[in-house]
Amino acid sequence: MLIWLKSAGRWLQRVFLPSDSAWTAAAYALLTLWGMLLVSFIFSDGATEITWESTLGLTGLFGLMALASVALLLTTWLLGALKLRYRAALLLCLPPIALVLMLSWGAKGLIALPVFVMTVSLLFGAGAALIRPGIPRSRRMGAWVFFAVGVALAGLLGFGLLKPAPELNAALSGYHLRGHTLEPRDPSKPGPYGFKILTYGSGVDRHRPEYAGGVAFQTKSVDGSKLDLKWIGLGGWVRSRYWGFGPDKFPVQGRVWMPVGAEDVALPPCPLVLIVHGNHGMESFSDPGYAYLGELLASQGFIVVSVDENFLNSSLADFINPFGLRKGEENSVRGWMLLEHLVQWRDWTQDKTHPMFGKADLSRIALIGHSRGGQAVAIANAFNDLSHDPDDATLVFNYHFKLGAIAAIAPVDGQYQPRDRPVPMHDTNYFTLQGSMDGDLTSFMGSSQYSRASFSGNIKAFKASLYVSGANHGQFNTVWGRYDAGQPFKLLLDARRMIGPEAQRQIAKVYLSAFLQLTLNGEERYRSLFEDARNGAGWLPDDFLINNYADSSTRWLANFEEDLDPATGSSPGTTLDGQNLSVWREDFVELKSSTLDTHVALLGWDERVHARPGSYRINLGASEPTITTDSSLVFGVSNAAISSLPKSFHLKGISLKEGEEGRQPLDWSIVLVDAEGAEAQLPLSHNQLLYPQIKNYTRRFGALSSISSSEVVMRRYRFPLKDFVAANPRLDLKRLRSIRFDFDRTPRGVIALDDVGLAGGSVER
Repeated sequence: MLIWLKSAGRWLQRVFLPSDSAWTAAAYALLTLWGMLLVSFIFSDGATEITWESTLGLTGLFGLMALASVALLLTTWLLGALKLRYRAALLLCLPPIALVLMLSWGAKGLIALPVFVMTVSLLFGAGAALIRPGIPRSRRMGAWVFFAVGVALAGLLGFGLLKPAPELNAALSGYHLRGHTLEPRDPSKPGPYGFKILTYGSGVDRHRPEYAGGVAFQTKSVDGSKLDLKWIGLGGWVRSRYWGFGPDKFPVQGRVWMPVGAEDVALPPCPLVLIVHGNHGMESFSDPGYAYLGELLASQGFIVVSVDENFLNSSLADFINPFGLRKGEENSVRGWMLLEHLVQWRDWTQDKTHPMFGKADLSRIALIGHSRGGQAVAIANAFNDLSHDPDDATLVFNYHFKLGAIAAIAPVDGQYQPRDRPVPMHDTNYFTLQGSMDGDLTSFMGSSQYSRASFSGNIKAFKASLYVSGANHGQFNTVWGRYDAGQPFKLLLDARRMIGPEAQRQIAKVYLSAFLQLTLNGEERYRSLFEDARNGAGWLPDDFLINNYADSSTRWLANFEEDLDPATGSSPGTTLDGQNLSVWREDFVELKSSTLDTHVALLGWDERVHARPGSYRINLGASEPTITTDSSLVFGVSNAAISSLPKSFHLKGISLKEGEEGRQPLDWSIVLVDAEGAEAQLPLSHNQLLYPQIKNYTRRFGALSSISSSEVVMRRYRFPLKDFVAANPRLDLKRLRSIRFDFDRTPRGVIALDDVGLAGGSVER
């Protein structure tokens, strides 16, 4: 057999191995093609005159490409010089190492690829040479040198993994969450009700008895095959084999925490809260991970369901069909499934023969989602009022539930887009929270959904966000845990600056409970918690928390979305102007790994550019606005963490990188001016200094990461106008004409400003 294979190989070489003349002709053909490309570049714009400038530019371009060719040639030559066994092992090892490095640090992570390979090769290769007997002395000396280099590289890697975590937020050293705790009871404390736990589902679940024989109520499956779902091919067959069903028979399953009164006294209909997990290994079930929320909220009188959507999660089985891997497209199904759960609850509450008859108050419904579930709740909210699926109108919708509250924990955004558009949100109470140490969804994507949430003013609604210093992705779910990736990526995550799981879940309990109490039960006293975490300092861990907030009662003066002119505001008659600013433009801003889905005004000042302080003025126009001492000036702002020098300064040899202005707290003066010229002034620190962006590396060797260590996160500032009147009683609010930011308290800085408005009514503070 071996002889036959060798003969066949020699025959194939004789027949198919090109001759020298064939190689030469092919080479000349490629050189001719290169020459044709050069000529086409020369005459690319139809010019007949060749200038020295264009010749130099073209020489530089082709010179760079020639250097790249030389590097490629050198690489292939070096690979050819390697022993076959080592070459084969190297090429086998490089793709998975590169995958780990890129998923951990992005493209910059590939810088570490040769270091890892050299470390392993030198340590073991040179080590083997040293212990092998009979090696010549000259080679043994070289082996010692290579071994020493390997040890040094290994020591460098070990030091990088084990060295103390750097302090990246020096400006927050000594910060404490101090403030006035609100009068209502701590929303994280259990309420007056007991609760019972039950499940509903298919009754035939293969892997979980609580959804098989242990269900309290058996449900019918639903057909999701018309939605955009990558449940296809061999991977789909394996998935169906594991679960025992396909996309035409999705089970409606959930864990229920049900409030009960004293001695099982019947309670009035309770608000209904659905909680849905995000993407995790489908074999590691995620729905039990919100029991801490289910128990708390049920004791406070909410019916809570942790929805089972594990069958939509990813699995190693998906790699059987890598071209069918889901990248979030199934989030439409996740949102649709939530509405199908509500259909089931509607049937139960209307069926007089069912034990759940009259138990749930379907005029008070909330949806809470985590990760991909965080986008799913926004999708469900968008689908709820549609008559048909926006991507396939043959799928009819008939939902129209009263969704009073939508909350998203570290949500994704943009993985699914109905008709290739961002998921809209209108006249909906929305709350989202994110941790700065999120090692999975590194950007605060919920802030993009927040920015798209709009209000007509016809209903009373608000939106709020919370950014938690040191919180990660997984600790909001007790199943997912402290690390936001499995092996081998887990080894490269940096959890040293992360807050503990109990502290992180305490924040979730306080805010989610308060959100539901406010939106579903009308507990208005919790509202100011969403404007400023200091209003709940007694309930929360002593951490740095950033709040943003807006509501439908605010008159927006400038949200920077109206047109391309940076001198026009959003309200009729409102104009904007700046003096002595080193930076002034309206722009998108970058998050850690995505873009914030809104425009902001970037305003910078620098004493090196202008000797006089910069200022930014919002002119209200001649019409008298309806403003009283119960009104407040509100705006969202973040340290932009960019250079305060204009772009033209690079011609003067001055660096445009972020300087001290991005690492120090900022303060400035806020000035109100009336028609008579009377002015009242308060410092920004009357509310709070503007602290630098929170910086965190979620990976070891953070300098290798392609993902930014910080991002723009808007903080909401609120200044009661009565405080300005107290500063200058001559100020006539009814004849208020302008609002001015005078950047006179810090010598330089750049801010991202958004959502400047006048909010009516007083808010507890």
